This record gives sequence, C-alpha cells and structure tokens, in this order.
Amino acid sequence: MTNYSFAVWIILAIGLLLLFVYAAVINLKRQRSPEIDLGEIVPALLPVDLEVFAEAIQPSHLNQFGSPREFRKQQRQQARVAAECLRRMSHNAALLQRVGYGQIHSSNPLVAAQAQELIDAGVHVRFFAFLGLAALFFRRVVGWGAISLKRVANAQKMMSSSLIPAYESLRLKAQQMTALRDTAFRDALSQAL
Repeated sequence: MTNYSFAVWIILAIGLLLLFVYAAVINLKRQRSPEIDLGEIVPALLPVDLEVFAEAIQPSHLNQFGSPREFRKQQRQQARVAAECLRRMSHNAALLQRVGYGQIHSSNPLVAAQAQELIDAGVHVRFFAFLGLAALFFRRVVGWGAISLKRVANAQKMMSSSLIPAYESLRLKAQQMTALRDTAFRDALSQAL
C-alpha cells in the first residue's frame, strides 16, 4: 500500500512541476509577444455562435428513436461542434487579454481599469473553456457509455451556466474598451466575437 501512495505522490508532484513549467513558458511567450492594438485584433478573432454552442452542449436527446449507432454518431458530432466553439472562445479570450496587457499601464486610469477587467474576463473564459475541453476529452477517452448521464449533465450545466455568461461578459468588456472609438469599429468587434 505504501508503494502505491508513494507512486501517487510522485505522479502528483511531477504533474505540478509540469504545470509550473508550462505556466512559465506561457508567461515568457506573452512577455516576448508584441503588443496588439485594438485596430489589429478584429481580423484575428474567430466568430463564436453561442446559440450553436448552447445546442451542442445540451444533453443528447437528438435521436431517441434511431439506432444506437446513429445516436453515438450524433453525440460525436455534438462534441466536435462544442470543442470547436470552446477553442474559438479560448482563442478570442487570449487575443483580448493581450490587448488588455498592452493597455494595463496606460496613463489614463479608466483605460487601465478597463484593461484589467478585460484581462479578468479573459481568464474566466479561458478557465471554463479549458474545463469544457477537458471534460469532452475525458468523455471521448473513457467512452460515451462509461460516464453516467448525471455527470455529463453536470458538466454541461457548468458550461451553460458559467461559460456562456463569462463569454458574454468578455464581449461586453471588449465593447466597453472600444467605447471611445467609432461605432463602426465597435460593431465589427462585436460581430467578430
């Protein structure tokens, strides 16, 4: 029994070490990356349709009368759509965070405060997107039938109750950051998100 607990602690320690190394590498990359201006960000954003995402994370009741094979096929398609939306949300949040980091030391306290709010909103979106992608990956690795429907429903409830409002908040913070710019730019940013 002691060998087993020792192995668990070693694996946990190695996992934490790898997490810290990953965070350090990401931080170095962020520091070396050039600052992005709001005017340059619109073409780099990936559109996210929250209605499609909300449908994709709903419990799979699409084909109650079809074959089990067709039902699994529809579940896999839902998971692909959800994963793509999660990747897009995370990508957009990362870009907007870079904009926030570029504006955080502004001499204007209002701009600096909005930049901090944008960074914080991006952290929430990226965190929930990571959890969603991990849940989808785990569900795919373990198998569709191996995970209880209650756990799947809980993960989907977390994504719909936390991620969608967090992404809406990110959109709002980005719009507030562009309030001093012209309305055409703000509309283009809203459509790109």
